[in-house]
Amino acid sequence: MTETKFQLQSISTRAGLALSAALGRVQGMTGRKFQPTPLSTLITLAMFTVLVGLGAWQVQRLHWKETLLDQIHTRMAETPVPMPEDMANPADWEFRRVTLAGFFDYDHEMLVKPRTMDGKAGYDMVVPFVRASGGVVLVDRGWISDELLEEAQRPRSGVIQIEGILQKPEKAYFTPPNIPAKRDWYWVDIPAMAEAGGLENVAPLLLNISEKKPGVYPAGGRLHVDLPNDHRQYASFWFGMAFVLLVVWFLSHWQPVAKLEEQHAGV
Repeated sequence: MTETKFQLQSISTRAGLALSAALGRVQGMTGRKFQPTPLSTLITLAMFTVLVGLGAWQVQRLHWKETLLDQIHTRMAETPVPMPEDMANPADWEFRRVTLAGFFDYDHEMLVKPRTMDGKAGYDMVVPFVRASGGVVLVDRGWISDELLEEAQRPRSGVIQIEGILQKPEKAYFTPPNIPAKRDWYWVDIPAMAEAGGLENVAPLLLNISEKKPGVYPAGGRLHVDLPNDHRQYASFWFGMAFVLLVVWFLSHWQPVAKLEEQHAGV
């Protein structure tokens, strides 16, 4: 143990001497000398620690976001299961593929605008679905335009079974507020829509019809998970800023020897 410790100390000493000698040769060739001040070094160290910390935090966020996206895609690919009647923890069912039986209440059909598909303006058609077992689920049947509203399929053949993916709707930052009194809906606000339609016992999640049938409107299958994941770029930015800071700190103290001598002479 003592011999190994002595060898490590010897290697460290030789490396330090080699580095000092190399720096001395560079200083001799360039006529410059690296002489940082204690205050600037402390400030740089504090800023460097903050920047590296921000970069490390973004790396952690990156791993969290990738895990979340994997979980969402795994849930969406699972075999459909019957939607529970009592959803005590809605988060456990978000992005799950489910089935349910009942009938659509077309008297309380709602159109969420503006929505586009293939460059055409239109709406997302949201219709309450009355479950055979009791309760109501708001269903996003898909996209439809003004011209196709009269041609929309509205099955009324008693109890039917539908399949879709559950989602918790959230208002985007730039989305206008809904105006329930005018039936102007810009995002799916489940409590507000339930109140406007006089609906009771409404599930806290929206069901998105997952199947898109050619030539059938409303056109389903429009749920796309597009969570922003820019943490890799953010991490690169903060780590890059930390590197730039070190370069600036080094270059600002890599001064000509003559200038340093003048400064010492002035002192």
